[in-house]
Amino acid sequence: MRVLIVRLSSFGDVVHTFPAVSDLVAARPDIEIDWLVDESFSEIAGLHPAIGEVIGFAERRNRWPPGRWPAYLKARRQLRNRLRARSYDLVVDLQGLMKSTLVARLGAAPITGYDPKSIREPIASRFYGRKISVAKNLHAVERNRALLSSAIGYDIGAAAGTFGIAIDQSQIPAGLTEPYCMFFHSASWPSKLWSEDNWRALVTHLAAGQIKIVLPWGNDEEKKRAERIAAENNRVLVMPYRLEGAELATAIGGARCVIGLDTGLMHLATALGVPGIWLFGPTDPGLTGPYGPNQTIVSSTNPNAPCRTRDCAHGPGGRTCMDMIDLDRLAEVLDAQLANARS
Repeated sequence: MRVLIVRLSSFGDVVHTFPAVSDLVAARPDIEIDWLVDESFSEIAGLHPAIGEVIGFAERRNRWPPGRWPAYLKARRQLRNRLRARSYDLVVDLQGLMKSTLVARLGAAPITGYDPKSIREPIASRFYGRKISVAKNLHAVERNRALLSSAIGYDIGAAAGTFGIAIDQSQIPAGLTEPYCMFFHSASWPSKLWSEDNWRALVTHLAAGQIKIVLPWGNDEEKKRAERIAAENNRVLVMPYRLEGAELATAIGGARCVIGLDTGLMHLATALGVPGIWLFGPTDPGLTGPYGPNQTIVSSTNPNAPCRTRDCAHGPGGRTCMDMIDLDRLAEVLDAQLANARS
């Protein structure tokens, strides 16, 4: 039996799919599993050793502006041919959006997905041959596990899911040869960002303990922020280039601890088993928080949190929720985390 799972994006959602894949391969090792994903996350999806073929699709790159639509339509035709050549027995749409449903149909195989009450875009379920009810208040990892197990027909039991990521720690990037912590200072929502003054204060606190701090980045704006946070501190390394795919996972996996925001990197660090401290303001950690042991959440004390809004409307500065995360409390949690790591 050959199964195609569809989970196009985003970074964190791709990582959230790994435990469902681990469940499936453990219960049904006879099944071949392919994964249709946005091309920008192909390397991340390929970190799971059970995936037979990662099929990257230029969904994000060619979606906008309209001038790119001819290329998008051509990519869809190529994708249709590639999927149909694989002759799938079943397609499982783990995303539950119209964009994922429309590409899932290209596989010319029966499609299973969420029922209308289980997803943000109920119209997507009209295209599924089989519709499964999954509670919306479950963590994203558990929703994926529930849907895939029901689609195939196996029991996941009560145990937590395992991510099953394979990395080669011998391939750690240059410059990361001594114990280090990583700071994930960037986020896709402006309302999730923590002030640079707070990051610099935390750098000063941690560097005093003679542990190296590594600041990764994903674009020019994030690199400039990392350089401002480092402020010429010789215990801080701003990565000289953008880490991606397996190299990014290897660098994170080698960290003694990580501190960061509600981002995809949080989920990758958790999947790799790295102890983490995570700052939550506008989003709900019960739904999108870290899934795994040795993870600590420091939440905003703002009564409006979590407001679930990309752009803050509750006060000046755009970070009202995040500004009410106590720096001293975070430093205490960090010290305890490092003490546990050394013991």
